[in-house]
Amino acid sequence: MAWPRERQIEFPREQTHLPSVTVASLGLSVLCIVIVVIILLAGVEGPFIGPW
Repeated sequence: MAWPRERQIEFPREQTHLPSVTVASLGLSVLCIVIVVIILLAGVEGPFIGPW
């Protein structure tokens, strides 16, 4: 059985690196970590957050 010839994959040009995206992603990650730590240290009891 002969396989049809396939075209070689053409990749798009390399995207440019934006330092602001890196800083924003890192800042969002740190913010999420801080929010989780505050929730855990607050001692709030509820259906999803309770004493561990």
